[in-house]
Amino acid sequence: MKKLYDLLEGIEFKLIHGSISKYIFIISYDTRKISKDSIFVAISGTTFNGHDFIVTAIENGASVIIQEEENSYFEDYPEVTFIQTENNRKALAIISNNYYGKPAEHLKMIGITGTNGKTTTTFLIKNLFESLGKKAAIIGTTGIYFGDEIIPATHTTPESLELFEILNNLKEKGAKWVIMEVSSHSLVQHRVYGINFQTAIFTNLTQDHLDYHNTMHEYAQAKKIMFDNLSKKSTAIIYDNSEWSKMMAQDCKSENIIMVGRNDFDNGYIYDEICTLHSTEFKLNYKEQIYHIKSKLIGRFNIENLANAFLSLISLGYNPEEIIKHLENAEGAPGRMTTINLRNGAIGIIDYSHTPDALEKALSTCGEIIDNFGSQGKLISVFGCGGNRDKTKRPIMGKISSEIADISIVTNDNPRNENPSDIANDILKGIDSEFSANVHLVLDRAEAIKQAFKNSENGDIILVAGKGHEDYQIIGSEKLHFDDREELEKYI
Repeated sequence: MKKLYDLLEGIEFKLIHGSISKYIFIISYDTRKISKDSIFVAISGTTFNGHDFIVTAIENGASVIIQEEENSYFEDYPEVTFIQTENNRKALAIISNNYYGKPAEHLKMIGITGTNGKTTTTFLIKNLFESLGKKAAIIGTTGIYFGDEIIPATHTTPESLELFEILNNLKEKGAKWVIMEVSSHSLVQHRVYGINFQTAIFTNLTQDHLDYHNTMHEYAQAKKIMFDNLSKKSTAIIYDNSEWSKMMAQDCKSENIIMVGRNDFDNGYIYDEICTLHSTEFKLNYKEQIYHIKSKLIGRFNIENLANAFLSLISLGYNPEEIIKHLENAEGAPGRMTTINLRNGAIGIIDYSHTPDALEKALSTCGEIIDNFGSQGKLISVFGCGGNRDKTKRPIMGKISSEIADISIVTNDNPRNENPSDIANDILKGIDSEFSANVHLVLDRAEAIKQAFKNSENGDIILVAGKGHEDYQIIGSEKLHFDDREELEKYI
């Protein structure tokens, strides 16, 4: 319970009507969670406008309404306080932060943004902290992790109200470090507003979420918000492989910007890379010191994740040699390049790659592994694209798989409310005629994995891409149990 005027601290607002000395028990942007002595924050979303539910909120017990739009409801409800702000999402973040006692100020925060690599990097950093005896938590795509506790996630970055509640709970449970995946949506929607990140990491930027951001430039501008709001004492670690990397560094106030990449002018320079089916190793030149890093994670792209994790810890003052030792056994994220040995001698690999860049990297990694063994093994790809999401990436992913894999099987991947055949046809549009004979359409995902196994033999790799850690399939409005790992394990 807190006084309304305490919750409004830090907000520029216009008091339309009523008192700001009321006690508040509940904050919500969902009328179903409103009861007596609540604040209702009217949020405008892509599907619903919270301003349309103000009367319902009042009838459910809201004593305070936070609004952006002009209205005259205060004339009919004189007992209710009406407050207007310029941006209700930002107001929600500030109110939530105040309500939970500004928990992020009692924690050390690391934020990771980018299209791919966020989840793996959070897990690597958490593993390193725990190996050093530090209490660290993750908030991200696969859930909230602290110690042995795992709480499933609905969003990569929770809405600000839920986020500050989570941070407060982690603080009370004894967490010292929180490593967060920070999505582009959350930055635009001010979900992390008010959080001071000690370290911010940019992994990369490739096509995704254009159903929301419209253009790559708009998508990049969203990511840039985190770097524009860093303090001078923070550290910015930016993977340097594109114009977007330079954009993140531009206007960043951090006095410690580390550009990491495969260019010899990067101050975190990656070279001498070796990738096998069971391990990865590379050298990293940082501040004129050469570090030899080894890991059981596979894939050239994981070298970038390992370098980001390593640099984040040593920039905080931890001993580099100790970090290198712990990185050798550090675990990656669930459902990322997970290998399963199949009974016919083929290898199944499960990966979350659901963007063009991620799929290309995963397939290229598998191809490199086959080449390194000097075998004549085939690369078989099983993938699809999600429904009600960015349609422009579908033909691109079809083209990538058809040109890299020896056999491509196009299948379902959370079709949601779209017709699965329409999604598949969008994918097939990107496939040139010279590759079409090696592309097969099997919409039933379990059957697609079965067909991939039947077409495989000793020395082959089957990449099942797109779902990774997910143990469900969304078809229509139903969320049905489905696990790529379980399906592949039928053939061990």
